[in-house]
Amino acid sequence: MKILFRTMKYNWRYIFSKSNKIAVALFSVWGFVTLVTPTDIMLNCIDNVVLRIIVAVLILMVIYFAIVIGGTIYTKQRKQVKIFDLHSNHSLFVEYGDLFNSGDPNEEKNIAFAGNRCFDTIVDDDLIGSKKIHGMALKRIYEQGNRDSDTVSNEIQNNLSLHGYKYTDLKQKEKRSGNLRRYDVGSVAEINGLNNEQYFILGLTYFDNELRAHVEKIDYIKAIASLVKYISERSQGFSTYMPVIGTGGADAGCVNDLVVYIVKTIELFKDEIDCDIHIVVSDKEEKLGLMNLKML
Repeated sequence: MKILFRTMKYNWRYIFSKSNKIAVALFSVWGFVTLVTPTDIMLNCIDNVVLRIIVAVLILMVIYFAIVIGGTIYTKQRKQVKIFDLHSNHSLFVEYGDLFNSGDPNEEKNIAFAGNRCFDTIVDDDLIGSKKIHGMALKRIYEQGNRDSDTVSNEIQNNLSLHGYKYTDLKQKEKRSGNLRRYDVGSVAEINGLNNEQYFILGLTYFDNELRAHVEKIDYIKAIASLVKYISERSQGFSTYMPVIGTGGADAGCVNDLVVYIVKTIELFKDEIDCDIHIVVSDKEEKLGLMNLKML
């Protein structure tokens, strides 16, 4: 029961909106049936008018409550929700799951995630955290054994040069370790991931000398728009999976606000995007209220 109450708490807008529509349809049908066959004869045993009204209200409340419970159970079982259509019969989905294990393991796919604007590749829990999505993605490559941090760094730099992104050279005192070439916010590096994966690495945050990640709100807005545009141009029709960007080291805001902003940005480009996009949220983020996103 606690699980149902929690589901209702985080998805109440969707649950009650859906329940109201079902209740209106049900009671309308019921009203039509009463024109043909009286259904109030079940209350004939009650002579007191006030009591009859109370019983009738209670019956309606029980029916509505059953509809709400049914809607809550349905909502609890949903792990994926379609938000809206994109171009060429593709769609935007938001779903619970693991970013790197979503979808068919044999499918060609893109995985988009954020890194820092220097596009560092050393996963040492100082420069890049091993439990952050950026670090996890790079570790997956290194664990294959045929590419190390230097190899991947060269791949990233070559791809960034191919796109002609601008950058600023930093001094060691400005950033004590890692790459000292800081690219403009919104730069995207595309490299091979594992097997049939392509990684789209978004340059989002900048480091101070203590390697603390920062991103300004205006830069976050610019970066997300840049990534979505890149997906629209480079997806090659393959499904693209991405986390709720900005909730990790960037700490740009809460999950609820950021996922809404990402969805709204994708909506601006929906007529240009020729692939399915999946925003993958951790199962732990139940507070997101997955089904409420259908109400945007």
